[in-house]
Amino acid sequence: MISLIVPAPNEEDCLPGTLAALFAAANQVGSPYEVIVVNDSSTDRTATMASERGARVVDLQHRRSRRRGMRARA
Repeated sequence: MISLIVPAPNEEDCLPGTLAALFAAANQVGSPYEVIVVNDSSTDRTATMASERGARVVDLQHRRSRRRGMRARA
């Protein structure tokens, strides 16, 4: 099984497109797969959106967000 892991703190704007692309690519490979969205202390609808689109959601609650998402800052 292939596990695709997506860090996603407050990524509700980017997540739908990202998940659509991941599911499309994974479906072409033909192997069993799972998409795991790591919801790091999001304050938006990231976890709900990921779940609604078929991804498994893992919630992490750091004391503060580590800000390591799709739009990570240097």
